[in-house]
Amino acid sequence: MLDARLWRRYDWWLLAAVITLTAFGIAMIFSATRNEGNPAVERAWLDQAITAIVGLSVLLLVSIFDYTLLKNFAAPLYVGIVAALALVLVIGVERQGARRWFDLGGFDLQPGELAKLTLTIVMAKLIADRQGRSPYLRTILISALLVFPCIFLILLQPNLSTALTIAFLWLVLIFVGGVERQHVLIMAIAGIAIVIMVTQFPSFQQYQLKRIELLLGLVEEPGANYQSEQALIALGNGGLLGQGYLQGPQTQLRFFPVRHTDFIFSVIGEELGFVGCAVFMALLAFVILRALRTAMIARDTFGRLLCAGIAATLFLQTYINLGMQVGLMPVTGVTLPFVSYGRSSLISLMVAIGIVESVAMRYKKLEF
Repeated sequence: MLDARLWRRYDWWLLAAVITLTAFGIAMIFSATRNEGNPAVERAWLDQAITAIVGLSVLLLVSIFDYTLLKNFAAPLYVGIVAALALVLVIGVERQGARRWFDLGGFDLQPGELAKLTLTIVMAKLIADRQGRSPYLRTILISALLVFPCIFLILLQPNLSTALTIAFLWLVLIFVGGVERQHVLIMAIAGIAIVIMVTQFPSFQQYQLKRIELLLGLVEEPGANYQSEQALIALGNGGLLGQGYLQGPQTQLRFFPVRHTDFIFSVIGEELGFVGCAVFMALLAFVILRALRTAMIARDTFGRLLCAGIAATLFLQTYINLGMQVGLMPVTGVTLPFVSYGRSSLISLMVAIGIVESVAMRYKKLEF
């Protein structure tokens, strides 16, 4: 039974911020999809709300259990996620040239989203178990061998943004785990090797490379930047206080696609203005900082690495998504944490926050 004294350490501020962000996201998804003319899209806000309720229940359940028990499941979780990433390439649903989802009868499961959290657990266990017992360089190499198959399979989907997020996650965990000065060069070489490997994939050369060239202005193609241009117009329309909820012309007249997923931030900017964007960004920054705070007070290396990895994932997803709204990043399918429509993403994030809460509740042993 869970000791009642543990609840005194529960990070209620973190939970409140997550609930606020999620509710905020559901409201903006409703605005982005109303009058769409497609019943499936128009009910996206309801699907997200149901997923949020399930996700919050999972969050509370995960936080009750001692996070150290996750070490026992690291191996089967890794085997399972590699198998899922391979299987989705065979029987997954294909959309817009990408095969990333399992159709589970109304729920699209994206194993790439689950891979981020799974690899956080796997790498945290590896680094924590080997810390101080063997040369750290060997740990770096073993962790790279574990991460590489997942990155490779995700690139085959293709899903560059998720592959880069996992690579970034690996670098962060290696650094937090205790990287030494002589290993920095090795990591830099590994980073360059990953970039070279990614650029050799036909999927990258066909889609992502073209997007990068368009972003940098190296090539010109009329209408190619339509989504980004319309998103920028929507942000500009918002001004200080916005056009008003449900009143954004770019949003309500459907001038740009995937408003409820990739470009939800532009909807926020148009309808709630700079103030709305600032409040949203402050809430998300608060969540990331609370995860980092928990990493700092964690009682062991495993807990510290778990929280650091979750914070890193939240940060990079936010950076990529906001960057593509303002023309700093190429357009990719990265959800804005807790706000964009994405049921697999939301469940995965709720589990991640539950793990952070579990670490926070157990940052020091109870005294009897």
